[in-house]
Amino acid sequence: MLTYKKKYNVPYYESDANGNMKLPSIFNVALQLSGEQSLSLGVSDIWLKETYDYTWVVVEYAIDIARLPRFNEAITIETFATSYNKFFCYRDFVFYAENGEKLLTISSTFVLLDISHRKVVHVEEAIVAPYQTEKVSKMVRGHKFGKLNPDTVIERDFHVRFNDIDQNGHVNNSKYFDWMIDPLGFDFLSGHVPEKIYLKYIKEVMYGVDVLSRADMHDNTSYHEIKTASNHAQAEITWREK
Repeated sequence: MLTYKKKYNVPYYESDANGNMKLPSIFNVALQLSGEQSLSLGVSDIWLKETYDYTWVVVEYAIDIARLPRFNEAITIETFATSYNKFFCYRDFVFYAENGEKLLTISSTFVLLDISHRKVVHVEEAIVAPYQTEKVSKMVRGHKFGKLNPDTVIERDFHVRFNDIDQNGHVNNSKYFDWMIDPLGFDFLSGHVPEKIYLKYIKEVMYGVDVLSRADMHDNTSYHEIKTASNHAQAEITWREK
């Protein structure tokens, strides 16, 4: 199992109104790091597309947060592939403060997508061998999400714009989180920070459609759905007061 490490300073444009690093930025920086490791091992995203017409797609995140990185904070991020099976590849990202304090851990599940046919494909040994990780027979069991209460649910519509689309041809996975938490409102978001996040991507969202973000709050946990005609993503977030 190979570890890839990088130092990072949190810039102003990736910081929210509380001075914390935005969660969408955390997702994007993490995926950038995994792409850099792939490039260093000779199995870059460009190589994957040119050789197989495949791309990596995240289907699930589980995130434990001790605290979020702060604006202008010098942090270190580590990533490593942990295991894989016939269809799924598992990778962790760990964010550390300058003093070695563990800030947050992201456990992620990836699949390989055939770009032309938009279908999940088997994991090729030649693609994952450079990461020197373990092949396992069992799948990691995903989180079982709670249901939204139709009597208390909050809803908001969003239109998918050009800048929401990434090079894979679908909505960038960090955008879903933006849509999900926005219905909670400024007052709540400025007074709370997340401690635990489960996020699952079910179906791609493409350019030009309208999506419905549905959110529901019970005690200190919010439940989220992104929908068009069908479900596209869901999340469950545990919050604490600042």
